[in-house]
Amino acid sequence: MLRFWAALLLAAAPATAADVLIAPSRLEVPAASAALAAPLTAPVAVPGLGTAILASPALSFSAAAPAFALPALAAPAAEPVRPAQAEEPAAVPAGPGRVRALLARLRDPFGSKTSVAPPPVDEPQRLDREFSKIDFWTRVGPAARAEIEGLRARRRSKAELKNYVRRQAAEAFARIKAARGTQNIGLHYNLHGGIRQSYVGAGIRASKGDIALRYTTSGDWNDKVYFFQTDVHHPYDALDASNGEILFWPTRMGSALSVFALDAPELRAARADGRIADVGSISMNFHKGMRGVPYSTFLAPPLTVFVGTAKKLGLRRLSRDEETLATIRYLEAALSAGGGYVTR
Repeated sequence: MLRFWAALLLAAAPATAADVLIAPSRLEVPAASAALAAPLTAPVAVPGLGTAILASPALSFSAAAPAFALPALAAPAAEPVRPAQAEEPAAVPAGPGRVRALLARLRDPFGSKTSVAPPPVDEPQRLDREFSKIDFWTRVGPAARAEIEGLRARRRSKAELKNYVRRQAAEAFARIKAARGTQNIGLHYNLHGGIRQSYVGAGIRASKGDIALRYTTSGDWNDKVYFFQTDVHHPYDALDASNGEILFWPTRMGSALSVFALDAPELRAARADGRIADVGSISMNFHKGMRGVPYSTFLAPPLTVFVGTAKKLGLRRLSRDEETLATIRYLEAALSAGGGYVTR
């Protein structure tokens, strides 16, 4: 502690000071000290230690009180002043993309707070970006909200509401078929994972989707795509479907919906030459290197459904059938206008 205060006093003393003496605050310098060769500086009050006096080595105090003499502290040598230099930017490491990405994550392990979409790399993605800019919910939202509020005002029973939504689904898909020139529409959900963007340009990839393969060795090993089709299933049933593997709370079949024309030329040709076989009511098998439903058969880019629907309408909550009805209005607008945003 004494060395600390000594260093502090030394910084405030003239350059000629050689020693620092610490004396209690009640001590006074005796008269004999007036004959010192070096003049005294003004006393400096130090909290907790008393009065500090800077003096020459000849200074002494009365024997009535002890004095604490610290060894002389040599003044630090003045460092030469170096000219200011501009800070050089950190070198960007060269190397493969993985190395640069790793170093970037080390610099910012938590990532940026703002999500910046990567630039489009092909035409399907570019068209999908353009399609995503169209706010179909803003177009259909006010009318859909008014329709739902009108149904609530009339206090329709649950069965009456369901029948109403079924009729609206059938009529809407009839208009979609007429607008897009197709007779049979397929609907595929991302039931087993995948995000909407993963279907853009790639279409629907066939996979070994037989659940029996998880538990036995005698399941269906064909590469398959599962879907609903309007020739077999009512559009309402396709939209109202739940995830059969989750039994304890209400679910939807998925959040990313791919809608395609089952009578598209690409699929008709594949069925004729054997690349598509065993077409059933809910699935079809792919052979001879065909990997799934081509993206060119889509009626629009993949669509996000059953996510924040009430908020999009400005309502606090929706029943399941009310949400299905709002989704029908959205699908009709998006599918009727989406043909120009899919590469053929």
